Amino acid sequence: MRKFLAATALSFGLMSGSVFAQSQEDADAKFTAQDWQGAANDYRVLLAEDETNAQNWFRLARALHQLEEFDAAEDAYAAAIEAGFSNPSFARYQLARLKMQQGRERQALELLEQVAQDGGVPGAFIQNTAEFAPLADNSRFQTVVTVLTPCTADEYRHFDFWLGEWDVTGAGATQATASSKISSRQAGCVVLEEYTAGGFTGMSISFYDSVTERWHQSWMSNAGTAVYLEGGLDENGAMVMSDKGMTLNEVTGVVNRTTWSPNDDGSVRQLWEQSSDDGETWIVIFDGTYTTKESDQG
Repeated sequence: MRKFLAATALSFGLMSGSVFAQSQEDADAKFTAQDWQGAANDYRVLLAEDETNAQNWFRLARALHQLEEFDAAEDAYAAAIEAGFSNPSFARYQLARLKMQQGRERQALELLEQVAQDGGVPGAFIQNTAEFAPLADNSRFQTVVTVLTPCTADEYRHFDFWLGEWDVTGAGATQATASSKISSRQAGCVVLEEYTAGGFTGMSISFYDSVTERWHQSWMSNAGTAVYLEGGLDENGAMVMSDKGMTLNEVTGVVNRTTWSPNDDGSVRQLWEQSSDDGETWIVIFDGTYTTKESDQG
């Protein structure tokens, strides 16, 4: 196939050299403008000069795919992978789309299963691809989507007890002094906090890092106060995070520790403490209770 493309590019070039790009920038500009025929012609010329350029093989494949030159596109996708394309899973995903357009479901599934094995393409992206709609009820396809859907392990659900819309009261208070909305974002990968107490507002994002196997939280308020914490569930099911040993702690000499404890009645207690003696003694900065907003009850 490579020799064919090179020969084709050379013959076209001899007939009308001015038709083709003389630079990588020209070819890429045509690709960006979705001039698929022009891009395909230009990438053929470039690949005749350097057949090791994996990016050009992939872009040639995409242009040919758009032109519905399926056999040539299939060969170009394979050449891109062989040449070391930076995201081979994405090339196989595109090739699986092509197979579906040809009515070759079995081969498409085999490619998608290889994508699931290697990673690199989100499950939701595959699930929402129009060409794969006929596979929606196929158990093999469903397994692919599940494997490629991030943030589904139990660890990612450890902080779900904090989700909701809350009235927040300080210790001993009888009326709501603040409100907080805690929501799940980014397909369950992020817990977003939006806190309001009069003119004071703040927000945080919390997430589980599968590499470090720890939860992290970054907080910022309109007072310019930043806090960075990490930790996880304790033996009682409470989420405990601290900045001990982290950069901010080393700069300020103050350790922050926050504990979120789910209560039997569905409320959540948040206890924020600080220590200036490396955890020997602690003072309470905030001790609040999150109760479901009355409008959400019943």
